[in-house]
Amino acid sequence: MLKGQGNAPGSSSDGDMSDKGALEQLRMAFGCRFLMMIGYVQFGIKGFVWAMCDQSQPYLYKAYNVPAAQVQIYNGVTMLAWAMKPIVGLITDVFPIGGLNKAPYMIIASIWGAGAFLYVGITPQVSLSLIAIVVCIFIQNMMMATTDLLSEAKYAEKIQQNPSQGPNMTAFAWIGLQVASVFAYALSGQLVNTSAQLPYLICAIPVILLIIPLALGQMDEKTKTAEEISETRRRFAEQKETTFLCGVMFMATVVLFVCGLVTQDPYINCFVSIGVGIKVLVSFSVLLSPTIAKFNAFSLIQTSLGLSISGASFYFYTDTPEQYPEGPHFSKFFFTTVMGAGGAVACVVGVVLYTKCFSHWPYRSLLVATNIAASFLSFLDILMFTRTNSKLGIPDHFFIVGNGALETVIYQCQWMPQIVILSYMCPPGMEATMFALLAGCHNLGQTISGSVGALVLHLLEVNPKGAPGESAQFDNLWKASLISTVLPLMVVFLLFKLLPDRQQNENLLVNSSVTEGSLLQRWRGQAANADERLSRTAQADERPVES
Repeated sequence: MLKGQGNAPGSSSDGDMSDKGALEQLRMAFGCRFLMMIGYVQFGIKGFVWAMCDQSQPYLYKAYNVPAAQVQIYNGVTMLAWAMKPIVGLITDVFPIGGLNKAPYMIIASIWGAGAFLYVGITPQVSLSLIAIVVCIFIQNMMMATTDLLSEAKYAEKIQQNPSQGPNMTAFAWIGLQVASVFAYALSGQLVNTSAQLPYLICAIPVILLIIPLALGQMDEKTKTAEEISETRRRFAEQKETTFLCGVMFMATVVLFVCGLVTQDPYINCFVSIGVGIKVLVSFSVLLSPTIAKFNAFSLIQTSLGLSISGASFYFYTDTPEQYPEGPHFSKFFFTTVMGAGGAVACVVGVVLYTKCFSHWPYRSLLVATNIAASFLSFLDILMFTRTNSKLGIPDHFFIVGNGALETVIYQCQWMPQIVILSYMCPPGMEATMFALLAGCHNLGQTISGSVGALVLHLLEVNPKGAPGESAQFDNLWKASLISTVLPLMVVFLLFKLLPDRQQNENLLVNSSVTEGSLLQRWRGQAANADERLSRTAQADERPVES
């Protein structure tokens, strides 16, 4: 473990900080200005802005009576922006602007993101087409993904210099993110009642204001010299596999983006998504070092098979008595503010629980345990979708808040160690690119899960759209929920050995190469050894080597 390296001025060694609180340790290790900058991006953009959009987006689609399966496809298209992180990471790492890799790109992203928020927020609905909404939401996500990636890459760089602060830094970002989300959920419940477009207008404000601390240099970036830029480019040239994987991810997102916008056929979207996922999985598994490749394979497969049915469940929860007489009929205020804020509070509880109780568990033990717990709680959702809870006398509002809170707590304990893993798998000088590749695969898995989930909903004839008298559309929703619960659980039991059996405060890279010992290198090594043996045999026999 590295100790006392790369700390901010005034920081102390690990031994000196052991008696300090977590936040004080971070301040001493990284400095206030840097923590404030990370806080603005993680709390203000990824927390507040993302939560506002997340709550408003389903109501935008409902205003256009978009069927559930198509909602899932559109959600997958807009989420692809997060899977494009690798190409963003590559460009920012290799082509700094004015010697800076992060702040200038974050400023550019803020400008285009603010434009997309303003367009959705101020354009009258009669003039705002559905495709325009999808494209604008994609651009908004692209802005959030870019700023999120570059801020995460920066604190991944800091964690590499001070690995003992990895869990504390991750908890700081995620607790603040969820606290900001609580405010967003509380506000969005009132705004959505007025108009589903109004939250987008509000979100433009913090996006524009992000430019100020970036321009003041609070990203704590050191201007790179020409020699340092050349060294970074040389490192990328030596690890051509990483650049190739960025290209693979970029082409994968382009294919899925075009497919999702052009066709509304759930079969085509599902099969194209699966094909793209297989290509990405094989590419990463062959080119990356075993530890990274195994974890990435587990993450991609499990996320892809955790089929999303949110397009249908939103209508299930929010349909009116006229649309779904037997339904829970959650109001906009309850669904956005109460459920949203309750979920954010549960996230904070999950992060605190992880920090206090589970940050010392080995990765494999923690992820297997939390996956099993999450699947068990997901089974309880079936009680809601079959209306069994009402027959048992359990009120809908009480049931969804209680079970939802427990699911969220477990999810956070499941996700936090994965963030720590990603931070430890980013070599110096390639933080943004490597973090983006691994996080991008996870996000690509979410798009695949949405497309496969859309086909499952289509096959089960679960395709509500907010129309009157659509009760029959929810008859098989519980079956879709059962499938989405069982598949990830099967992955845990079949592929748990792909997870690293290491402690969470250990670096996972033995050197600066992310391709050391990859399948491709081993195949090349075997071929080289075979050629060498053939050459020695030929020399001994004094005959020419045949190629």
